[in-house]
Formats: sequence, C-alpha cells, structure tokens
Amino acid sequence: MKLLALLVLLAIALTTRLLTFYLNQPEYKDGQELTIETTLLSEPRIKGKSQQFSVHLQDGTLVFITTTIYPQLSYGDTIQISGDLKERVLDNKKILLAMSFPKIQIVKKDEVGLALVTRLRQSLTEFFLNTLPAPHANVLLGIVFGVKEGIPQAMLDDFKKTGILHITAASGMNVSMVGSFLTGLFGAFLRRQYAVLASIAGICLYAVLAGLEPSIVRASIMGIVAFSAQLSGRQYLAVYGLFLASFGMLFVAPYLLFDVGFQLSFAATLGLITIRPLFDRYPFFKNNMIGKDFATTISAQLATLPILISTFGTYSLWSVVVNGLVLWTIPFLMIFGGMGAIVGLVIPTVGGLFLYLTLPLLTYFTFVVQFFANNIGTPTSFENIPTSLTIGFYLLLASLVLFVKNKSYGTRKLPA
Repeated sequence: MKLLALLVLLAIALTTRLLTFYLNQPEYKDGQELTIETTLLSEPRIKGKSQQFSVHLQDGTLVFITTTIYPQLSYGDTIQISGDLKERVLDNKKILLAMSFPKIQIVKKDEVGLALVTRLRQSLTEFFLNTLPAPHANVLLGIVFGVKEGIPQAMLDDFKKTGILHITAASGMNVSMVGSFLTGLFGAFLRRQYAVLASIAGICLYAVLAGLEPSIVRASIMGIVAFSAQLSGRQYLAVYGLFLASFGMLFVAPYLLFDVGFQLSFAATLGLITIRPLFDRYPFFKNNMIGKDFATTISAQLATLPILISTFGTYSLWSVVVNGLVLWTIPFLMIFGGMGAIVGLVIPTVGGLFLYLTLPLLTYFTFVVQFFANNIGTPTSFENIPTSLTIGFYLLLASLVLFVKNKSYGTRKLPA
C-alpha cells in the first residue's frame, strides 16, 4: 500500500508539472526577433563554409542554427544568439524553427571540462582515420564514437535500408543495447554482480567517447539505474529504477516527453528489462553468444518499433535478420576500438594493433549490410500511423509478456 500511495503521488506530481508546462507554452512566429543565451551541448557540424548546431529554448523548443565558419564554436561554449526566427516545413509537414546567420557572441569560451572531452574525441578520431583504411575507419568511428559524417552517403543509405543506422550513431537505443551486450559478455566469466558493475563502467566509458551529449547522458542514466537495480536479481526493481529515472528527467525537463531520443531510450531499456529475460528459458538464447545478441535485437526492436516507424516513416522487414547477423560484432568492435583508442593515446603502435583486429569484423559487417541492401529489397514505407494503433501495439505486447511470464511461473513445480 505504501508503494502504491507513493506511485500515485509521483504520478499526480508529474501530471501537474506537465500540464503546467504545456499549458503555458509561448508562441513563436515567423520573422520574430529573438535573443538566446545558451551553452552548446554538442559539437557544431562543419558543412562547407558554415557551422550548424541546434539549441533548446527555455520551453524546450528546438531551434536549428546555421552560421559562418568563424568564430569557430566548440562544445561547452556559452554563446549569445540574436536573429530572426524562420519557419521551415519539412517533408513530413512538421514545422521547424531555424535561424540563418544570426549575430553570435561568445560569452564564455570553455577551455576545460567539456572542451577537454571534445579535444580528446578529435584526437582519437584522427588516430582512427590515420590507422585504418576508409571506409572501415569511418564505420568504426560511427560505432565507437557516433561520428558518422565521414561515412559515404551510399553506405549510410544501405544502413538505413537494412535498419541498422542506429548502430553507427551514438543513440539512446545504442547505449541500452551496449549495456545489455556487455552484461552478456562479462556474464560468461564473471559473477552476475561483477558483470553488471563492469557493464555500468562500460556505459560510462561509452558516454564519454560519444561526447557526453545530452541524449547519451540521459540514456546512460537510464541504463545505469536499470542495470544497478539488477544487482538484487529482481526484475521489478530494475523497472522501478527506470521509471524513477525517467520521472526525474521529465520533472526537470518536461519537453523530453515528446523527444524521440528520450522515447527510444526509455522503450529500448524497458524492452531489454522485460522482454529479453523471456528468451533465457531456451538454451540457445541463454548460453550462445549469437543467440544472446539475437534475443537482445528482437527485444529492442519490438519495444521501439512504433516509435521508429512513426518517426522515420520506413522500416525494413529484414532489419531483425540483419541486426541478428551483425550485432554480435558490436561488443568486440567496441572493446577493440575502445582499447585501441585508449592505448593509442600513450603507445600509438600498440593501439594500432588493436584497431587492426577489427578489420575482419568490419569487412564482414559491411559485406552483410551491402548484400541485404542491394539484393533483398527496399524498406517498407508507412504513413500517418494512428496513435491508437501505437497504444494498441504496446498493450498487446505487454499482454504477451505477462502471459509468457505467468505461463512460465505456472509450469514450475511447487515444493513438496
């Protein structure tokens, strides 16, 4: 009863916070003059002779900025932006707010903290590009650091066709899957508690290598809370931990409710907590590395399917197969790539040897993706997915999970 009362109070508090936030949203108009002071929470992208980045207003509204190449901005800089808002209508008919070449003044240049992370990431990126041939170096950078700008467009299109684009980007879904993969890997030779602790350390390392961007930090917090709760061996504590972490994030930043990255992180982590253990009833999925990866893929794909379809409008029916064939390489690519990066900072020659160990896996990875992308078919397109269909999908999925769990408990023999 106490737990139920606490949950009701938290639900009331969060509902009140969300209603207060969304009922007091300011309206922005095309041509409206605006001054923003903010701290850059991601590294601006260099495109030709311009820099591009996005900032959140106080109410969570996202504004995309395009400015000149100079002054060169960096992750962690506090800047003041003054200019006119412009409305842009995207292909999916959503309205995007943007500023083109506004006046930008650097209020405070970050020389430590986030700037150090950026410089470290740039040094490691250069090390990868100087050690491995293209496009293998670019693919590995996408997997380890989430840097996909150097990947050829044709290859990115193949990743999208086969439904594995999330692997080459530092996404919330990727963080959740990496945590699960590491748990399975370390669980093969460590006790469960130590395996989970090692996985949490791996998530933290991945967050740093990915640049500590807000979406990665949020996903990492969810993953760490969920995996920490698993130390007790009780699944429901992991679920409570995930909901508690999500509650805190939404209470502080209510605009995350409609943020796709937040939704994917939450859904993928919840899927790995609730759906993934069901596969352990079968030896192939419990004791076999390929089986573990395949089960992880299905769990994350099922949990995020409606969000992916409603966001991108396409979905590859072969993505589960392709993910199952290539995802087993990700833990090894992360380990060898991460070790190569860390050791390479001190002893480049030895670090390069670790990177060379990834070449056979990268060759296999790209071969599988290109084969399916060029010989199997194109993604299935979806338009205007009704909200009721999404809700129905999750209700059906929850019912199936509960049915399988109850059936499993019902088949157990009671003690004499």
